[in-house]
Amino acid sequence: MKIFYWVADYSGCGYYRCLLPGAELANRGHDVMADGSTVPKEVHSGECDVVVGQRVCNEAASITWQKFARAGHTKLVFETDDLLTEVDPSNRIAHAFYNSEMVRRYRENLAVADVVTVTTPRLAEHAREINPTAAIHVLPNQIPAWLLEHERPASPDPDLVTIGWRGGLSHQRDFGELAKSLRAFLLHPRNRGVAEFHAMGAPYHERVASNHGRVRWTGWHEAVGDFLRAVDFDLAVIPLRPSIFNESKSDLALVEMSALGIPSIVSVWPGSPYTAHSAAGPVGCFAGDWAEQLRYLVDNPEAREQLGKEAREWAAGRTVEGNAWRWEQAYGDEG
Repeated sequence: MKIFYWVADYSGCGYYRCLLPGAELANRGHDVMADGSTVPKEVHSGECDVVVGQRVCNEAASITWQKFARAGHTKLVFETDDLLTEVDPSNRIAHAFYNSEMVRRYRENLAVADVVTVTTPRLAEHAREINPTAAIHVLPNQIPAWLLEHERPASPDPDLVTIGWRGGLSHQRDFGELAKSLRAFLLHPRNRGVAEFHAMGAPYHERVASNHGRVRWTGWHEAVGDFLRAVDFDLAVIPLRPSIFNESKSDLALVEMSALGIPSIVSVWPGSPYTAHSAAGPVGCFAGDWAEQLRYLVDNPEAREQLGKEAREWAAGRTVEGNAWRWEQAYGDEG
């Protein structure tokens, strides 16, 4: 197949939903192109088998997308990995960006797609409501296989147990699910000189910083692979606030940490992307009470090691190399 990825960004979403599967499809012999701005001439002339549009909703891009739909020469695959009609107002930048006009174009462009690819069953339901005639495929996020062999770098102070979090500014309210308990944990006299908190991405360390609790921060890396290579957590915390938007989130944060052999404490509630994993098997340490779980994992290096080993074994089934056939099947679907 000749495939063009019309990417919306080159950060995590673009990497996991377009660039990573696209690279593996190219390894399998497909002709793959990707760009975030310019659409190649052969796409306009209908010489491309598949155009994958990542959450197409900008005005100019929408005009071109609708033109492609009317021409009918190329299979249009609409790719979306978030419930963009339900962005939480606390995520101010995204909420302002996905205004009523953006959402209208998003829905119109999804509605004319031949195929829709999403990350979760809840997103599939959303897509089916908008476009009941399209072939809809749930393609869970996958990780590169090299993560399973990667040895995490040592933290600056190997005598401390590093509690880690990775995430952007959009997770203000999610982090609020954890912040109070984590700050109290770090401040407790028995944990001083024993544990630290390392925030990667947005500077959430500021919300738990104190005169006695140990915290540090690493900003985003330019490439996703560089960020993953820099993760030095002994255990990860993945808070997620109950919301309609979060019910459609993928389990990517857990898969990343698991592939690195890092046990995770996660938010479990009806609809959480992590709830099914807590029932399916020991792929991490699942949250009931943050303080209790933190105390157990910080105090038990053997448990951390065993849970990390089991998590890595589970993540071995979530590589893009082992699951690229799902993208091939989706793009080849005739409906």
